[in-house]
Amino acid sequence: MALNKRYLTVGMVSFIDLLGFSSRVMSMKTGADLEAIEHDIRRVQAWFDNKPTDEALIESQKIMSKKVQAFSDCLVVSVSSRSELAKSQGDFDVLMSEVTSVAMAQGLCAVNGIFVRGGSDYGIWYKRGDTMISPAMVQAYELERSACVPMIAIGDNLYKHLSGHKNRKYYSEDFDPIPRCFHFYQNLPNGKAHWFIDYLPILLEAQDGMIAPADQVAYHAAGGDIKNSMRNAAFRRDCLHTTIKHRDAIRTAHATARGATIRSKYEWLARYHDDAVRRFFKEPASEILIGDLSIG
Repeated sequence: MALNKRYLTVGMVSFIDLLGFSSRVMSMKTGADLEAIEHDIRRVQAWFDNKPTDEALIESQKIMSKKVQAFSDCLVVSVSSRSELAKSQGDFDVLMSEVTSVAMAQGLCAVNGIFVRGGSDYGIWYKRGDTMISPAMVQAYELERSACVPMIAIGDNLYKHLSGHKNRKYYSEDFDPIPRCFHFYQNLPNGKAHWFIDYLPILLEAQDGMIAPADQVAYHAAGGDIKNSMRNAAFRRDCLHTTIKHRDAIRTAHATARGATIRSKYEWLARYHDDAVRRFFKEPASEILIGDLSIG
């Protein structure tokens, strides 16, 4: 039987594992435990856009040929380089948009005390009915295992495809999305080195900065410069609030972790938090940093 190319594409594939959920499932004893697990899984699936109900999001996934498959403690997300949108605009912006989407979902998980580890790579994706064959999926899965800490590691194929893409040249150096979205870590606890999605600055840059209800009257009565100042202050307020939630979630996870191996993962994440916060705020206040949890 000849291969039906209608089911064959190439693109970005991400494998996302929800850390600690397998042990939560195995240790649950009551209906309340099951409900809590289901609640958290449904939130994660929503953040990663599994089975959206918003019409605009449904249409966006259709033109991007984006698929999100959710299981009890992991997700698989694929975005095609041969989608309707990629054919009209090129796949660089489509794939970088997906990187940002994954970063936002990871960040929302983290500030809510749910940590993920994953891998993303680029390659063949063949799916026909219940049959799926994908080297990129295998590579993403292996990256997740290799990462060993709460990061979403980027495979060589995906990094090379994006960093060397011809459409990258249309961005100025200040707005180049590659250094804005990816970060490199040289020496993980298992001795490996990976590019990974730099999710915290992406999450902070996306904060709403909405004017508080109590300030609405003053805002609408203000001149342009004062309005700008109020919007900047609101944006910084939201960034600080999100940073503190991220800090506290890591501290809590570290304090409740069982065993030195698991604690070391959150010690790494604390170092990432401090590095990302310093890069984002330039001169952050010491109280929004975590410090070295290994000596706590």
